[in-house]
Amino acid sequence: MRHLHRLIGSVLILFSATTAFVSQASAEKTRVACVGDSITAGARVDVAKASYPAQLQGLLGSQYQVENFGRGGATLIRSGYPNVWQTLEKVKAFKPHYVVIALGTNDTVGGNRQNWENIDSFDSDYRELLKQLAELESKPQILVSTPTAMVLSTPGLSPERIHNLQERQPRLQELCRRIRDLSARTSHPNVKLLELNPILAHRPDWVTQSDGVHPNERGYYEIAKVVASRIKAEVNRPKRPNIVLFLVDDMGWQDTSVPFHSQRTPLNRQYRTPNMERLAAMGMKFTQAYACSVCSPTRVSLMTGLNAARHRVTNWTLRKNASNDARHATLDFPQWNVNGLSPDPGIERTVHAKALPKWLQEVGYRTIHIGKAHFGAVGTPAEDPLTIGFDVNVGGHAAGGPGSFLGQQNFSAQWRGGDRIWDVPGLESFHGQNIFLTEALTQRALEEMTEAAESNLPFFLYLSHYAVHVPFAEDSRFIERYLAKGLDRTEAMYAAMVEGMDKSLGDILDRIQQLELAENTIVLFLSDNGGLSAHGRGGPKHRHNAPLSSGKGSAHEGGVRVPMIVHWPGITHPESINRQPVIIEDVYPTILEMAGVEDASQIGGILDGWSFVNLLQASRDPRRQERPLFWHFPNHWGPSGPGIGPSSSVRLGDWKLIRYYDNRPTELFNLKADLGETTNLFESQPGIGERLLHQLDAFLKETKAQLPFADTDL
Repeated sequence: MRHLHRLIGSVLILFSATTAFVSQASAEKTRVACVGDSITAGARVDVAKASYPAQLQGLLGSQYQVENFGRGGATLIRSGYPNVWQTLEKVKAFKPHYVVIALGTNDTVGGNRQNWENIDSFDSDYRELLKQLAELESKPQILVSTPTAMVLSTPGLSPERIHNLQERQPRLQELCRRIRDLSARTSHPNVKLLELNPILAHRPDWVTQSDGVHPNERGYYEIAKVVASRIKAEVNRPKRPNIVLFLVDDMGWQDTSVPFHSQRTPLNRQYRTPNMERLAAMGMKFTQAYACSVCSPTRVSLMTGLNAARHRVTNWTLRKNASNDARHATLDFPQWNVNGLSPDPGIERTVHAKALPKWLQEVGYRTIHIGKAHFGAVGTPAEDPLTIGFDVNVGGHAAGGPGSFLGQQNFSAQWRGGDRIWDVPGLESFHGQNIFLTEALTQRALEEMTEAAESNLPFFLYLSHYAVHVPFAEDSRFIERYLAKGLDRTEAMYAAMVEGMDKSLGDILDRIQQLELAENTIVLFLSDNGGLSAHGRGGPKHRHNAPLSSGKGSAHEGGVRVPMIVHWPGITHPESINRQPVIIEDVYPTILEMAGVEDASQIGGILDGWSFVNLLQASRDPRRQERPLFWHFPNHWGPSGPGIGPSSSVRLGDWKLIRYYDNRPTELFNLKADLGETTNLFESQPGIGERLLHQLDAFLKETKAQLPFADTDL
């Protein structure tokens, strides 16, 4: 029996050892492909021991597999010989996780080889190389390196060699500039710049004597050290959270089955939004979240962290240098920033700012824009979301509404004889199909999420729906439910569009689960202004956001208070409610803090927004009780109604003051006692009114806010 126990024990030990060995052997190594010319190949040293890929293998260790794809004399230019393209298929077959590209030295060679004479093709050939590598199934991280320096102080250089290097040295610096520019402008998020040029620049002792270009063994080691450090930094980089910002257009505070009021209302019972309910059950509901009263000011504040009074994009934008202010009986309007946001300085009538996605892009996010943009006027840089930091743009352009919501109408305004400026771009594959715009945008968002997840990069998805903006259309999937409830056709269309938007939210939440990203994906939901109520709706005007007064375009609560829900796994408590006021410019610093962006600021050093990360952590922020919120609309939207017109507003605590510029009485409301803004207390509470007027004036002065003025031509 004792022998049997020994035998069984020996078998178990052998089995365990064998299992461990097989497990260790089968563990996939991180594959690193070193692509380049003779400096990668290891010229002038023992390749197997002293080339930079060989030394890189030693520095990284056995969990990595480093392969040397260097080719002596190789150029990047396809027409040159030898060239790096001749090794590309072998690189692809290697299925690398990292690709280190070090090229350029041979591209400075002219004469018989004709490399420099064909340098105009360098950029396009490099872009194609990056494209092919980025599309590999292994989704490698690609480190694009500047070529190491030519060192004219290297001992033993002949006069002929010095002359040759003097001729080529400025060419090499030009290539460094091109490579830096290529890495900055590439659309592939896995591509990053690696600076190798400075390593040898002032170290002739690290360069082969009588050569001036190729490193010696120590030089190759120094190169390997820099590459190893960068790869390890990429591998060990803390995983940043994915962030989904789900923005709805013109959705009111009450356009949902989620109660943002202290009690359920008839409007909550009218709408069906189970996925908003689902998100609220997962995270935190904000009952006093604010935006601007119309769309472009909100979107620019969201992208910049600046209040509208400061960024001066105070009304909606469309055409370059053209104001959309309606004619007013007594007022004329300032030269506001009708051209919107600009990533570039010097563009007339724009606010020059660093947009939210640019910050995220710089720290490694894949930044995805789906839907309505409305950041800049036609013919200005920010007309295209790619210019402000998005890697992908589907459907975004200068217009703030869709030509149509129907794929059968190609999402075009042609059906209504409208200007084709409203046609939604980038969705041609859905043209002619029986599909609603909300659904088409959602399908593209799901595709982009999946691709981003496969690349193993954190992503920022800005899904900015055109719904529920006019022109309303019948969403056949949902409209019958609301007609059966007895709603008129306009309101049934609207409610069906709200439900279609909610389905989109559910699809996004489902995809997060399917991709197994739920534990590391933040979802923020909000609207860009209050719900439309002054025109275009069924039923009585100015009552579509009850118990709030008025709607879109109004300084009253119905125009600026919006639904907002945030779910941050591990941070927000399920079914939690925050009742402290936040405003749209707060989203900018909040998302940057969520993403781990340190020392974020805005051009000019001023940021109006306050991060509400501490609120998400269930902390109450006493500072917010003394923080005034400001709105500034020195413009004329067009329709009339409660709170609609040129005005500036301030809220402090429970008190809200609205000053109009068209001779209407100043209004003062206590929102805690009078949420519907029915009783003006300005005359009966002069002390509070004067205090708020003083704060408003001080803010407008500090921001150099523009004001309307009397029209002297009338």
